[in-house]
Amino acid sequence: MSKKWIRILFYVMTLLSVFMLLFTYEYVSRVKNAPLVTIEGLRGSYVLNGVLHSQEAQLDVGKYVVFGESILRLYGNRVNVVKIPRFEVEVIWEK
Repeated sequence: MSKKWIRILFYVMTLLSVFMLLFTYEYVSRVKNAPLVTIEGLRGSYVLNGVLHSQEAQLDVGKYVVFGESILRLYGNRVNVVKIPRFEVEVIWEK
């Protein structure tokens, strides 16, 4: 191979590396900022820690008391349907 082709190959690989770095940074920041749990009412509204909600809410780390049947959407596309009138939710980080 001539020096010209080696230089072109070097620049192309450098450019691809920069694009991969930007893509990885965007992906990781999107994952980091995603909510751990999203809750919404199964039949409309629900009460979360004494506050009436009619739309979905995002839950951070902590304990919550929920009145009303709800759908819990966990990180990782897992869905739990809770048909208990009053229940507690504890959101924690796991290793």
